[in-house]
Amino acid sequence: MDQRRKDFSYTSGFAPASPVFNRTNTGHQDVLDLCARFYADLVYSDMGILLAELGSTLDVCARRQDELHPGVLSLAHCKVPALHRNHTDSYEAMSSLPPSIAPENAFLLPMVARWLKPPLSYYTMVSSKAVAVLERLARWPSPLARHEQFPLPPSVQTPTGSFVIDDLLALGQDLINYHDLCAQDSTPMDTVASVMDLLLKSYLTRPWRTGHRVVSMSNIAATDRGMLRCRLGWEAVVGRLGSRFVFPAPPVTPPESDRARKEYLDRRGREPWAASVRTPPGWFSDMHTDFAGLAQAIVHFEGEKLWLLWPATAKNLNWWGLQHPQPWIGHPSRLLEALDSLEGLEIMHVSDPCAFIVPPFCIHAVIAFAGSSHTCVSFAHAAHWATAQAGLEFCKGLVRNPMYPANSAVELVEKVEHEAPLWEKVMGKKSQASAYLAAWKRDTAAIYVRHKNRNVSSV
Repeated sequence: MDQRRKDFSYTSGFAPASPVFNRTNTGHQDVLDLCARFYADLVYSDMGILLAELGSTLDVCARRQDELHPGVLSLAHCKVPALHRNHTDSYEAMSSLPPSIAPENAFLLPMVARWLKPPLSYYTMVSSKAVAVLERLARWPSPLARHEQFPLPPSVQTPTGSFVIDDLLALGQDLINYHDLCAQDSTPMDTVASVMDLLLKSYLTRPWRTGHRVVSMSNIAATDRGMLRCRLGWEAVVGRLGSRFVFPAPPVTPPESDRARKEYLDRRGREPWAASVRTPPGWFSDMHTDFAGLAQAIVHFEGEKLWLLWPATAKNLNWWGLQHPQPWIGHPSRLLEALDSLEGLEIMHVSDPCAFIVPPFCIHAVIAFAGSSHTCVSFAHAAHWATAQAGLEFCKGLVRNPMYPANSAVELVEKVEHEAPLWEKVMGKKSQASAYLAAWKRDTAAIYVRHKNRNVSSV
């Protein structure tokens, strides 16, 4: 954990005669002050690229004031470290690094420079946060721990984006979920064709403008026409942890009737056996957790990403609990706060095809440098039970929280009920794990019914 005194110093003589600043009303002054301080040490031409679209994004920032974490009264309170540079080329030379930078972390500095130039600088709604996080990591005083990744077995056919397309085509006219970069805490639905069109338009060729949607697709169910043809050998990946593991039941052919098919796809969306994720360049997945008590085996096969992962320790879960029931996308500095507050951070840079494991209830964030794809499968492993139990206790607290959204609570309970049989298979029906899950279900039964009725009455 970095115990250094935080450096929030900024160059004071920054006063560009920019029309962006001149034409803006004083109601957004806190946003302007933040940006001015943050980019104080950029040369003016660089700042022009990064802030050219600031005026068009201020209304979005104002609408998001209500998403700020309690205690953060305005965006001016979001502390962002000053950037250590005179020009972007300085990131190329190790000789220019300040003494506080560990050489093992210097590979992050060119990543900062990439976010200062097109096309990544076009994603103005997240670019400043990406730069701040990457620069903070690059200045970490000790070598950052690396999350383990392993090469794919030689016998495996490496997936490509075409397999994901085939999975989408197999859905026909069915609706699928997607995420909007400006509203990641919601999951709207649309037809495959419409979402594909949005995704293609998410590859920006000019600075982002208000109203232009940047989207990603997740939980793209694997089908026999697409990803399932790869025979990725999940058993070999998960087997590295030992032999006591179990996957959910393999998928079956979708029913023919429209109603049954819709129910099947809805269930597959919540409980995928294997699914893929596709993100455009510039995508910033803020801090979140996946599933409830299951781990994930993931195969990255396209693009480039940086993963930040924190284990489900008591300290981390206590901090994470303070962020709920606020929208999980959080306020602009939440991830920077996490870097100072959480323990056990591991990072992982993926560009070549590889496999890795995300343990149960692992808090993570992901920054995409290019259009990227991965596919994953959930599983229960005996080695993970203690961690899963800590996560399930956290989930119980969320379900009991009267401020937690009813639909999220219902989904959470249903996920745990879906996962319980897997743990019974791994740990045994007469095990402590089985007894704990039965008690968990009893403790949340009444709350689940109440939330379920609220959902029905609100429809």
